[in-house]
Amino acid sequence: MSKQTIYINKKRVVLEPAQLIQSGGEGMVFDAGQGTVIKLYHNPQPQHAARLTHFMQSGLLARLPAGVMAPQALAHDRAGKLVGYQMARLPVGAQAIKRLAVPLFWQKHGLATAQIVPLFLQMHRALADLHQLGLVVGDLNDQNVHFAPDDLRQVYWLDVDSYQTGPYPCPVAALPFLDPVLYGVSDFGQRPYFTPDTDWYAYFVLLVKSLLHVHPYGGTHKQHKSLQARAQAGVTLVDDGVTYPNSARPPEALSDELLHHLHNVFARGQRGVFPAHLLAQYAADLTMCTHCGLAYPRQRRGCPACHCQTPAPQPLAAIRELLRVDGVLELVRVLGNGRILAISRSGGTYSLAWLGVGGTVQTMTLFDGRPGYRFAIFQPPGAAPLLAVNPPGGAQLLLLDVGGAAPRKLALLETGVFRETAVFAATPAHLYRIAGSWIMRGTLRDGLFVEDAIATAHHNQTIFWASPYAETLAGYHRVFAEHRYFLWHEGASFDVALPPLQAGESVAETAVTFDHHFAAFSHSIGWRGRQRDEVFVVDRRGGVGQRPLRLLPDGMDVEVGTAVHLHPQGILLQKSDRLHFFALDSA
Repeated sequence: MSKQTIYINKKRVVLEPAQLIQSGGEGMVFDAGQGTVIKLYHNPQPQHAARLTHFMQSGLLARLPAGVMAPQALAHDRAGKLVGYQMARLPVGAQAIKRLAVPLFWQKHGLATAQIVPLFLQMHRALADLHQLGLVVGDLNDQNVHFAPDDLRQVYWLDVDSYQTGPYPCPVAALPFLDPVLYGVSDFGQRPYFTPDTDWYAYFVLLVKSLLHVHPYGGTHKQHKSLQARAQAGVTLVDDGVTYPNSARPPEALSDELLHHLHNVFARGQRGVFPAHLLAQYAADLTMCTHCGLAYPRQRRGCPACHCQTPAPQPLAAIRELLRVDGVLELVRVLGNGRILAISRSGGTYSLAWLGVGGTVQTMTLFDGRPGYRFAIFQPPGAAPLLAVNPPGGAQLLLLDVGGAAPRKLALLETGVFRETAVFAATPAHLYRIAGSWIMRGTLRDGLFVEDAIATAHHNQTIFWASPYAETLAGYHRVFAEHRYFLWHEGASFDVALPPLQAGESVAETAVTFDHHFAAFSHSIGWRGRQRDEVFVVDRRGGVGQRPLRLLPDGMDVEVGTAVHLHPQGILLQKSDRLHFFALDSA
């Protein structure tokens, strides 16, 4: 292959053969540097140009969910013909989700069902967001959805240029993920055939393949020998006439509720949005066989694989100490891979400890300083953890790389203040601060700390908190005596309409806590020298509800002053000088 010359934003780009990453049926993908790739079609068609032009001009790019690897710029040849596009590159180590159907892949990367289920919940939210934007994936399959095994916080979506949007159909389909209602279509490029229902069908196929390592129509059947015949006859993997593959996990590794939904969809033809609460309930009820290691619902009497009995629940007092410090624990953070970072202060020395649920891995001295330093920890995809350090009484943020043997300075920033306190917070992958009249989101790109403005801020009048589990901010702007609450989630901003105060009442204090799906605004409200507390739970669209935000298992309580952190394998309980771990399967 010789060099190829293209033009992006009227700038000449020469692609060398050494830049080729892969070549598929539709085109070639080249490394374009600066975290981007260029896809060139083998045979560019007018429909490619029409679809991509529509996509670029519709304003959809600014509203796409995080992880959707959409076109960023169009590529043309010398004659001005569209030949491809430029987009962000997948993180280092990202894998196609089809790898989750391979048991050895789970073993190699130490994956657990309790880690993979939240990944599919994140995928569920992104797919629902795409549908709200009027996009249908269409050819949703196990090769155009990716994830990073060492950072299970994000799903990455490829082949966005084939998504069905407006009058433009998705021209391709993969039979294992194709809804049987579309089996009779011979040319998907004729008109839009796919619907949100067909996407949810494919999503459920991906879920079953990932959790059971077998297709819903997997195994063998004497009469219905092909997948297509099985689907048309509604003969699923749990049918009595099916010989179940030995390499797959037993169907009972799923909950009865998920198996019932599997029957409704794949045997009876039921369609609709996949009920995410079934997956959340399943995750909350998981236990692990101590003999063979299979994760399965606690509702089972024993392990469905090796038939060992389900262990009796352990007393809630069975909480294991992970770390005790000679001083004070200042901050605890759980990273996407389950590792734990803890910052402590002993006298005038601040230290960082790396932990697993088995205990301390290593420690690092950060610096000497007086009490009052504040911290935020985040880990950009493919990078080492970063630590933002704020000195007491100041507005400076010192950004440190703490992935090596000693902390390394990356940048020195400044942020806005609220009530004389610096305003900053970190989600799993980003640092948020205030610069002028903007809330800024920062991360590491090609070794440099870069930022973009995501929302407006008011001078000395804006404060926010960040979720440690998702790209979510919640806070308020104080405009004289009025509090205007907001929630920002993965690129979308929402006003939060908390109930108004009564005459004479005022907000004395506000705090926000998070679980995987909700934010809880806690208010201390003053009235005539008295104080009452109220909690309002807000979903990721800013909707205010009444459900409690429960971070602890039912029946479990902790002492006042104990901070609770969710971990993929359990719950962390942070006290002033020690950190305890409570495993989910001991609840």
